[in-house]
Amino acid sequence: MKNKFNIFFCFWLLVAGFWLVSCNRKPKTILAENEYYVCSMDPQVMEKQPGSCPICKMPLAKTVIDKTQLNIIKLNAEQIKLANVKVDTVKISSIGKEVILTGEFSINQNKTEQISVRTNGRIEKLYHKVTGEEIKAGEAVYDLYSQELLLAQEEYLIAFDKLGLVDGTNILSATKNKLLLWGLSEQQISELEKTKEAKITNTVYSKVSGTITEIPIKEGDYVLEGAKIYKVADLSTLWVDAQIYSNELGILEEGKKVEIIPDAFPEEATEGTITFSNPELQSGSKINLVRVEVKNPNGKFKPGMQAYVVHHSDEKKAIVLPVDAVLRDSKHATVWIQNAQGGFEARMVETGIENKNKIEIRSGLKTGEKVVVSGAYLINSEYIFKRGMMPAMGDMKMEQM
Repeated sequence: MKNKFNIFFCFWLLVAGFWLVSCNRKPKTILAENEYYVCSMDPQVMEKQPGSCPICKMPLAKTVIDKTQLNIIKLNAEQIKLANVKVDTVKISSIGKEVILTGEFSINQNKTEQISVRTNGRIEKLYHKVTGEEIKAGEAVYDLYSQELLLAQEEYLIAFDKLGLVDGTNILSATKNKLLLWGLSEQQISELEKTKEAKITNTVYSKVSGTITEIPIKEGDYVLEGAKIYKVADLSTLWVDAQIYSNELGILEEGKKVEIIPDAFPEEATEGTITFSNPELQSGSKINLVRVEVKNPNGKFKPGMQAYVVHHSDEKKAIVLPVDAVLRDSKHATVWIQNAQGGFEARMVETGIENKNKIEIRSGLKTGEKVVVSGAYLINSEYIFKRGMMPAMGDMKMEQM
């Protein structure tokens, strides 16, 4: 009888306990689809139930969030200026594979000339003493003290005065040619005929134009016939010597066009033609040299400047962006689009061919859209600062082109 009473008592005690718990239980909060509990300090925290922030322990506040706006951020004019944000219209352009080589501008040896001494003597004066100066055809380049040239002038005067009237035409012509070959000009010979005075020091005039690259002689030096006084080069065309591995030589064949990007003036990119491929390896390396001829009409490119030689192949038309416009991690590629309201929206894209400066967009963008081409990293950082998280890739839709 006692056992039955105990069982009966426990049963009712259990029922009373369930009743008390049920009375004290709060009804489950039912939120609309766009309502969340968020933390003012950690905006990435979004819950469907009230409570405390798991990060800072502050109470969560109820708010309305439009998930379609989660990947959009707005910046004011000052922020756009400080972040150097630049927007461009999406358009079709050319892109292809690239082989980039390092090279250096050098003098086109086929465009060099040498100003040399025509007879023995002593250099009394040099009219140009600094390499890099320009010499023009017809201007004075040096004064030569020469006993031999003096005797040649006297011979001509004798032929001109005595033999020129009595069947001396051949002798006169021979002595005149000697003066011309030894450096005197027609004007100097005409002056000699008028003054009848031979000079032991004579000025020699240049027959070529160009930029001085070498001056191996100095004033006062005794020189022999053929000694080099100046070496000049026509810098209107230059060579670019590029380094390439032997297994890539087949890519750059003679006659092919390549792009030349000067390191000092990347905006002054120009076109060159491959004119020579050295079959001999550089000593102690696996490198060959390829020579590219480049026009230099304005003289802006200088021998010794560094340059990149870019060979393009498999060119095609596609949507192309600057490389810095695309933000990438191990799984996704993202760009920032400027929408019609002036905000910036994260957009997931699929990329294709990529070279040093450009990248192909296979899908995710349409022509005519406005895309951020400069400042994308800073917009991304601002988004993380305000939202406390990266743009939600799962909420993005891949736009079809």
